[in-house]
Amino acid sequence: MCSSITDCAYGYEYDRTYYDRTPITEYDWICDKGFRETNIFVYTRLGELVGTVVFGHLGDTLGRLPVFQLSIVIVTVGRLVSMFTAAYYVVFCIAVVVGSLTANSIFQVPLIIAMEISKSERRGKISMVQCIGWTTGLCILPMVFWATKDWFWALLITVTPIVMFVFVPSYSIESPRWLATRGNYREALVQLRKIATINGIRELTLDETVLEKQLANHRSDTTYGIASLFIGWRIAKNTILMILCWTVCSVTYFTLVLLSSRMDGNPFLNFMYQALIEVPAAYIGQRTSDRYGRRATNALALCSAAVACAVLVLIVRDPASEMASTILTTFVKFCISITFFAINLQSIEIYPTCLRQTGLSVGTIAATTFGIVGPYVVHLGTEYDVRYPFLVMGLSTAVGVLAALFLPETLHQSLPNTIEEAQKFGKHQRFWSLPKAPKSRAAGNPTDKRQDMQDPKAEESIRLTVPEGGD
Repeated sequence: MCSSITDCAYGYEYDRTYYDRTPITEYDWICDKGFRETNIFVYTRLGELVGTVVFGHLGDTLGRLPVFQLSIVIVTVGRLVSMFTAAYYVVFCIAVVVGSLTANSIFQVPLIIAMEISKSERRGKISMVQCIGWTTGLCILPMVFWATKDWFWALLITVTPIVMFVFVPSYSIESPRWLATRGNYREALVQLRKIATINGIRELTLDETVLEKQLANHRSDTTYGIASLFIGWRIAKNTILMILCWTVCSVTYFTLVLLSSRMDGNPFLNFMYQALIEVPAAYIGQRTSDRYGRRATNALALCSAAVACAVLVLIVRDPASEMASTILTTFVKFCISITFFAINLQSIEIYPTCLRQTGLSVGTIAATTFGIVGPYVVHLGTEYDVRYPFLVMGLSTAVGVLAALFLPETLHQSLPNTIEEAQKFGKHQRFWSLPKAPKSRAAGNPTDKRQDMQDPKAEESIRLTVPEGGD
C-alpha cells in the first residue's frame, strides 16, 4: 500500500515566542529542507575535529602565538561570512566549517601559554579563572540571543569581541618555555623581558648564555603529531586514560545539557541556570585540586556522580521524587564540571612542551567525537525507559573513576619539557598517597636561591617561571 505526502498544503506559521529571526525561519529550512539544520550541526562538529588535529599540531611546531593569531582571523572571518551567506546553502556550510576549525585552539592556546609561564602552585588558579570566564560567557550568550531574538545580530555581537585581542600586542606573548625547548634562547629571553616589564621588573638577572646553559638538556624532540603520544608505554597509557576520562565527561555533560533543554519554560533562562552551576564547581575544583591533588579530585567527583546516577535509576520514575531527581541531576552536572576542570588541568601538566597542545587536542577530539552519543542516550530515555540515560551515565562514570585513579599526580610537579621527561613522569609515585608540597614551601620559610640552584630538583622547578614584582 502506497501513500503520498503533501508538504505544507495549507501553509505554515512559525512560533516566534522566543525567536524572531533564524536561518530556519528566514529561509524556510523545513519540510524537504528540514535536514539542513542537522547537517549544519554535523559539519560544525567535523570542522572542530579537523581543526583541533591540525592546529593542535601546529601549536607545538610553529608556536603558540602564531596559532592563536591565526585562530582569531579564521574564526572571525568564517562566522562573519556565514552571517551574510545563509541564503546560499553551500557557501553557508563552507563558512560554518571554516569558522569552527579554530573553535578549540582559540580557547586552548592562551591557557597553555599561561600554564607554561607560571609556577606549579598557581596553575590551578589560572585554570579556574579561565573556567569562570568560560561560564560567564555561557551565561551571557543566552541573554544576548534573548535580547536580540535575531540570529544575525546575536552572532555579530558575540563574534566582534574576539577581534579586540588583535589590538593588545603588549599582552600577546609567545611561550618562553616553548621557545627555549626549540633552541631559540634569544627570543625566549625577549619574551621573558616583556613579561618582566609588564610585572614592573626593570632588569632580569638572566642572559642568553645563562639561559642556554641551564636548558641545554631540555631541547625539543622530533615529533610526529598525535602518533608521538603513543611512542612509549607511559605516554601511551596516560593518553589512553586521558581519552577515557574526556569521553566519560563529554558523554555525561552533553547528555545532561540535552536533558535540561527539554525542560519547560524560557529556554534562555534554563540554559543560563544550568551554566551557573559551573561557577562553584570551578572554585571547588581548584581548591580540592590544589590541596588534595588532581587525581583524587577527578576520581572523587566521578565517584560521586556514579553514586548519584545509581540513586536516580532507583527514584527517577517515581512522581513523588521529582524534586529529589532534579536536585540529584544538578549534582551530577556539578560533579562532571569539577571533573572537566581537573582533567583539563591534567592534560596540560602531563604532556611535554613539544606535545602539550597536541595532547590537549586529543582530549578535546575525544570529547567532541563521543559527545555526539549524547542525543542517543537521551533518546533511550524518551523512547524506552527514563532510567536508561542515568544507567548509562552511572556506568560511564564508574569506568571514569578507574581511569582517573591510574593517571599520575601532577600537583607540585614541574611541567615536563621533553618526551624523555614525560616517559618518566609519575614513575615513582605511590598509588595510595596524596601529594605533598615541597618542604621549603610547606614550612613557609624563605628559601635561599643559591641553595636552590645547587639542587637539581629545585633547578627543574624554577626554570622559565614568570618574573614577578615585589609585593
